[in-house]
Formats: sequence, structure tokens, C-alpha cells
Amino acid sequence: MKGKKPLQDIAAELGVSPAAVSFVLNSKKGVSDATRARITAVLKNYGYQIRKNTAEYPGAAERIPRSIRFLKYKNSAILVEENGNFVSSIIDSLEEECRKLGFDLIITTFGPENRKEIYSIVSKEPMDGIIVLGTELDSADLPFFETLSVPVILVDTPAPGRPLNCITMNNEEIAEKAVDYFYQLGHREIGYLHSSMATGNFHARMCGYRNAMARLGLPLRKEQIYSITPSMTGSYEEMCRLFESGIRPPSALLADNDMIALGCSRALKDKGLTLPKDCSVIGIDDISFSAICSPPLTSVRIPCKELGAMAVQLLHYKLIHPGTPAAKVLLSGELIVRGSAVAIEPDN
Repeated sequence: MKGKKPLQDIAAELGVSPAAVSFVLNSKKGVSDATRARITAVLKNYGYQIRKNTAEYPGAAERIPRSIRFLKYKNSAILVEENGNFVSSIIDSLEEECRKLGFDLIITTFGPENRKEIYSIVSKEPMDGIIVLGTELDSADLPFFETLSVPVILVDTPAPGRPLNCITMNNEEIAEKAVDYFYQLGHREIGYLHSSMATGNFHARMCGYRNAMARLGLPLRKEQIYSITPSMTGSYEEMCRLFESGIRPPSALLADNDMIALGCSRALKDKGLTLPKDCSVIGIDDISFSAICSPPLTSVRIPCKELGAMAVQLLHYKLIHPGTPAAKVLLSGELIVRGSAVAIEPDN
């Protein structure tokens, strides 16, 4: 028996559509007996098991598969565990939606140290569907999820260039929204506090920042883009070192997330700057602490509840309608205006 091969590659090998392969894998109607036999043989050769017939009709709720696995991946855990209530809010919403739809949810937490072991278990026992928290997931892991025989939904990662179902925020639009607000306040020198931890979300936010600066005709200065650890402690320490080295921030700073914004703001205040008079700051995520810090942080709120709920809803749809194209769902953010960003004074 050969190793597992992505379904779309099997379809290409057989000269059939990916939908036809999915129909056979899930024992659905829609292919001839001869084609079904041919596809079945190849699927088994690559290690796939033909699933029993499920949910022929959307209204047949009792036939819909009910066991799904939630994979919570932690690498450094900075973004998963330390980013305020952001990730926990997504998970709470996901669990609530599972209860509403009657799904049995199996939660599996893992990291780099036991990744191979967990992937082996998932391959053998994928349940009826999988939802993956992709906040800290490495792009090198994405091809594994393409080999699975059940629907997979990635949450909080865009997975660019991969034929995977994703639910995430519209990161480019979110960053552009923040830059536009700075511009409305009169700021023309806008710097960027960019995460030193590479993720698809942070990359997209940087792209949004660059796009907005170009669109508005503002100078994009490399010396005003700072590489910062995406945690409150790390960003505080690094901004202190930058300030001590002689770097002075522009009148406005956009951060990849609230943790960076809060840590850097505290460092600038401790080094003698008056915020927001000397430097306005905007974060992204709108974690709970942002509303009670001093000054309260202006931030772009991410719809965490919708991210979790829609991931379950999309999985539900994919179980009923196998073989449909991969869906990339992007949710917009809401700018929450507080005291950390103010109009620039005329003499600045």
C-alpha cells in the first residue's frame, strides 16, 4: 500500500473530477459503477477507507456525522496562551456552536514535540471532520491536512495558495482601516510594530499597512518598521532597548496585535514620552485589557465569536455537501476608538 496522496492528485491521476473522488470516498451517488470501482481501488491503494453513506439530504439531520476533532496547536504558545482572551473567545464560541448543532467535540492539544504522533493518530482516526486552530501553525504543516479524507476547517490562518477551507479575519483590510484612521487624524509619519514571529495573519497585516501607505502617498520608511516579539513582556523589553539606542518613534504607530501595542506603549511612557500626545498607538485584536489600560487602547476588534461559530457551520455544510470547492471566508474587523490615538497637533 502506498502513502496517502491528496485527493485532488488522485483525481488528476484518474482523469476524473475531485468531486467524483469525494463522492466515492463518502459513498455518495453521482458516479457510474465502473468509475466508482476504479476510484475505489485507487483510494484503497493510497490508504483511504471508504466511508459509510451519510446525510444524502440536508434535512436528514439524524444522518449527519456527529463526531469532530478540534486540533489546538501551540508552538511558542505566545499567541495561543498569552494573547489575552483572543484565542479563548474563538474556542468558547466554537464549543457553543458544536452544542447547538449536536456535534461531539474531541479536543486535542499538541505542539512541535508530539506533532508527528498526533498527526499519525489523526490519520488513523480523523473522526467525521476536523477543525484546526491555525494561529501558530507552520505553513509546512498545511499539506498534511490536504491528505485527510474528511472535511478540514482551518481557523485563524489564511493558508494562502492551499486548497483548504479557512475562516479568518480580513487582515489586509483591518490594517488598512487603522492606517486610514491615523490619516484622518492628520498623521503623515506612521510606523509599524511588526511581529518577529512569522504567521500568515501578521504577514497579511504588514501587506495591508504597506498598501494603505502607498495608496495615501505616505512615506514608507524602513527605519520606522520595528521587529517586535508579539507578547507584552517581550515588546516592552525590546522597545526599551530601541529607545535607549537612540530610536525615536514617529507620531503614530500601528501594531500587529494588542500585546505588542500595550508593551511598547508602556515602554515609551517609562522612557518619558507622553501618550498619545507624543505618539499615538493602535493595536489589533481588541483584547479585554485594552479597554482598561492607560490610555485605553484604540484597536481593531476581531469578531472572535463569529470565527468560531462559522468554522463549525462551514464544517456542517461540508459534511452535507462533500466535494464542494475549498472556501476562504474573511471577516472584517471593527475599529474601536479609545484614547491612545488622537489628532496630531499643528506644530508637530
